[in-house]
Amino acid sequence: MLTFHVLTDFSATATNALHYAAGLARHVGGQLRLWHVLPEAAGPCFHVLPAAARAPELALSQLAEQVSQQVPCSWEIVATDPLGHLRAAMGTAAGHVLVVGNGNPTKSLASAATSTALYLVSQLAQPLLVVPITFRAGPVPRRIVLDTDRRAVHLPPAAQTIPDLLAQLTYSRYPLALTHLPTDVDHLLTRIIPEVVGIHVYTSESSPEIGEIATQLRLMGLLRGVAHTVATSRYPSIEQGIRRTATRHHAELLSFVTRKRTFAGVPFPRNVTAGLLAHSTIPVLTIAEV
Repeated sequence: MLTFHVLTDFSATATNALHYAAGLARHVGGQLRLWHVLPEAAGPCFHVLPAAARAPELALSQLAEQVSQQVPCSWEIVATDPLGHLRAAMGTAAGHVLVVGNGNPTKSLASAATSTALYLVSQLAQPLLVVPITFRAGPVPRRIVLDTDRRAVHLPPAAQTIPDLLAQLTYSRYPLALTHLPTDVDHLLTRIIPEVVGIHVYTSESSPEIGEIATQLRLMGLLRGVAHTVATSRYPSIEQGIRRTATRHHAELLSFVTRKRTFAGVPFPRNVTAGLLAHSTIPVLTIAEV
């Protein structure tokens, strides 16, 4: 059973992320685990509202009880070593997704350098789902864009969670009924064209071979078993190009691999992954390479 671990400080941002995760869990038959980090254990990268310190056990238990009416839900309060608790709960195998909210997708990259999302993805070998406050929970995402570059990538075993989740999100449980109506042809086309798109954004004058990008997507493995198409786009800015390409494909979820250079060696303001985590106005699903 897939478990969504949701960090909450009882803010509007965290509640929005919780509602989104609950919808995913309900769709895939998963469960939720709520985590609240106490202020004394939070540190600079776990943001906690001061008001959340009042009776957190009662607030968290009531929240979990509400969520349990839709999907199985448990909770835990962390007083020390939040990373240690998360690592112990999730391990290194597939079947877990850590969920956090993004309260300000328009923030500068300088302030995003100490964001909870970037800190967690740099420390944990599990998929991270970032839900911006600008995106309200609704139907589960079916239009999904996965970005790739042209370099080889090595992923941890937990990365298998991503293709498993994407396959469940895009799988249609309803039979396709065809009649004599001309509109059925259009309906058939919309059903057989994959809604997942593997994309590659480049800045050079010459475009890469589409076959090369398709091969890289296959080798990455995050779309294994998921029907998808492949598209390339040229933009002067990689980050803006990815976000605009996602918009052009009407994406409801953006996925990519967080490269090691996100954490060291590349000036933060020029980092594409950090920019996507900070600025995406649709949910982002990522995992760090080994």
